[in-house]
Amino acid sequence: MDGDTILRWDQYAARWLRDRLGYILLIIYMMLLCVAIPLSVNELVKRHAEKHVVVWFVAGVFVYMTIPITTSGVVQHLKNFSQPPQQLRLIRIIMMVPVYSFFSYLGMILKKDTIYLDAMRECYESYVIYNFMMFLVTYMYEHYNVEQLLEFKPAQPQLFPFQRLPPWPKGKSFVIWSKRGVFVYVVSKPITTVIMLIAELAGHSGKNEFRFGSIWMWTLIIDNIAQMWALYCLVVFYQALKHELAGIEPLPKFLCVKAVVFFSFWQGLFLDCLVLLSIIKDSEDKVNGYTAEETAETVQNMLICIEMFGFSIAHHIVFSYKPYVSEIELPPPQFLTSLSHLFNFKDVRNDIRTQLGVSVHSMRSRPRHSERTPLLSSEHVELDTFRNHSQENGDTV
Repeated sequence: MDGDTILRWDQYAARWLRDRLGYILLIIYMMLLCVAIPLSVNELVKRHAEKHVVVWFVAGVFVYMTIPITTSGVVQHLKNFSQPPQQLRLIRIIMMVPVYSFFSYLGMILKKDTIYLDAMRECYESYVIYNFMMFLVTYMYEHYNVEQLLEFKPAQPQLFPFQRLPPWPKGKSFVIWSKRGVFVYVVSKPITTVIMLIAELAGHSGKNEFRFGSIWMWTLIIDNIAQMWALYCLVVFYQALKHELAGIEPLPKFLCVKAVVFFSFWQGLFLDCLVLLSIIKDSEDKVNGYTAEETAETVQNMLICIEMFGFSIAHHIVFSYKPYVSEIELPPPQFLTSLSHLFNFKDVRNDIRTQLGVSVHSMRSRPRHSERTPLLSSEHVELDTFRNHSQENGDTV
């Protein structure tokens, strides 16, 4: 069999898999469902419907309904992978729903390991915000000369509550500062998560304790400041370029991402306050019962599982594949290799390295007051460093 025949067979197999992948996944899913539901019902009967088992079952039903909706959206994007740089970001954002749903469900069943599962879920949250920012940046650079466009636009003023601060810089510096605000959260969130994880394992986290020496309280404050600043930078970027970004309707997409973060954080904080106020108490069963903290975590995980079903529908509509449907048939190899791109984090590594390089060069080259000249300004150094790193990494931005 010659090379051309093998190539044709490979292309045929790839096209066959692409056209039928949705049906294959649906069959596999239905088979798993047929096994999971009887096992769940049997567990309910065997345990005489204990309260926590009923909670597991209810949450599991919503998880089972969430997964096919999200899978359908991801498969459709991969089948119509006409704009990989944009769709790669969108798929990672869509995956936020099953990640939250799956880890929350496991957190209810494996209550002793919920600290690790929560850590992975929370780190993915910062990763989603990063991908949303890069989705906007990628779209702008594919359709506009962004630096020139921003140079001719009026300087973007600060938004509430920073109106009295100087306006944002223009040109590429505006993009650098916007991305930098998001990267602060991308880097700080895993760090604070690891710190909190170590403190929790050592028994010195001070969880649910609002006091000066509580590591939990300080990580909570740092995470909130970093998250709010990242979201603020996203809003400023949108505000400056909202007319150019209108083609991808970023506002409903942003609201979907923000809603997931908002509900998961504030309802968790509310439940922690209920524990602190002794409204949620320890179970009377000291052997198989739940502590107040475990009860709050279980309720939080159940609520997330239920909410993610609604968000899966919203994400399926808002992050639709339809704008990317091309009349030209895509080559099958592109579809297959796109699967591996979803789990390739090289772009994150390169972007973080670029931002760190920009920051380091900016600090090293900052002139003294007596030496300040336009040629030595940190802005020029930032732009040169940004450009050099982008060329080295092969980035389009």
